Amino acid sequence: MIDKILIERKLGNIEEFLKELDAAPVGSLEEFKSNVVARRFIERNIELAIEQMLDICKHLVSGLDLKEPETYAECFDILSEGGVIHADDAKKFQAMARFRNMLIHVYDGIDNTITYGIYKKHLADFTLFISNLRGFLQRESL
Repeated sequence: MIDKILIERKLGNIEEFLKELDAAPVGSLEEFKSNVVARRFIERNIELAIEQMLDICKHLVSGLDLKEPETYAECFDILSEGGVIHADDAKKFQAMARFRNMLIHVYDGIDNTITYGIYKKHLADFTLFISNLRGFLQRESL
């Protein structure tokens, strides 16, 4: 069974992380590299937003009785196959899951250029995820 309230709460959390990221005091790549506090703030908020996406993904896979994913990235393929998200968008969300894994498991540091690029150019992917999910919830009237 799908818990629409849980999904909406997690989507709201993503929106809150995006607002916080929007207010981050970083302009240039050089500022990003030199300001460790801002860099960690941005990394952590992106990580937390991705975690919310993954939680929603796992909840939907379970609630819709879909195939169990072997990886976090595969979860988005399964949602695509299940008609929850658009197939073209699944690739973007998979990249986010892989980035989250880099943040969590790379102990000798993350390439600041990659993180900065996500911060500056790919935060809209979160909005795309939210749109996909809210569209699904409306279509399904859960």
